[in-house]
Amino acid sequence: MKTRTLLVASPLLLSPLFASPVLAEEEGDGNWSGSTEFGASITTGNTDSSTLNGKLKIGYESEPWKHLFRLEALQASEDGEDTADRILSEFESDYSLTERDYLFGALRGTRDEFSAYDYQASAAAGYGRKLWISDKGYWDAEIGPGVRVSETDAGERNTTLIARLASGFEYQFSDFAKFNQDVTVLAGENNTEIESVTGLTSALTETLAMKLSYTVQHNTEVPADTENTDTYTSVNIVYNFD
Repeated sequence: MKTRTLLVASPLLLSPLFASPVLAEEEGDGNWSGSTEFGASITTGNTDSSTLNGKLKIGYESEPWKHLFRLEALQASEDGEDTADRILSEFESDYSLTERDYLFGALRGTRDEFSAYDYQASAAAGYGRKLWISDKGYWDAEIGPGVRVSETDAGERNTTLIARLASGFEYQFSDFAKFNQDVTVLAGENNTEIESVTGLTSALTETLAMKLSYTVQHNTEVPADTENTDTYTSVNIVYNFD
């Protein structure tokens, strides 16, 4: 199992890209929201090492539609040698049927030079339900079929049908602290991907927060000399925008 600990650096600056959501909201076209976070650790002396991670989420909601884009990157090196290089992107669109029921379509892709797979890309669609809704938070679950294309480090490429199961939970303890747990399972004949992200966020100001998160990435089928599970622990500064 590979474990990496990331220490706090500074928040990412918003690019001019986010100016357009503000204009759209003023015109009544929908509601934009999102967050960006960043963490870094640098060590010099007997050992020279660095670890950088960044995350971006952008959401847009205009009934009955809801869209969410997610982008994550992790890079680490030690004594001039790369030890981690991973990018994950995900896009999901939901169409509300009732207050609790909805249909979803999801695209997901990962590229990791230090895992068993050079890349894995998938598309899925199906049914989702909000199991719990409260002013304190929510709990939803999704299930549906899809297809995945993957390539191993050895160059072996596979295309297979998958079943996508996902669950998202968030609970607001107070005005300043919240807990979230997101699990995604992509089950296929040749491999099952499992991602679990656990987070605890504490607000510093109206827009800035500190977030502790623990991510588990697991593949059931990997080469003999490769670990099935990678874990990432990070403490990041978060910037929230509406």
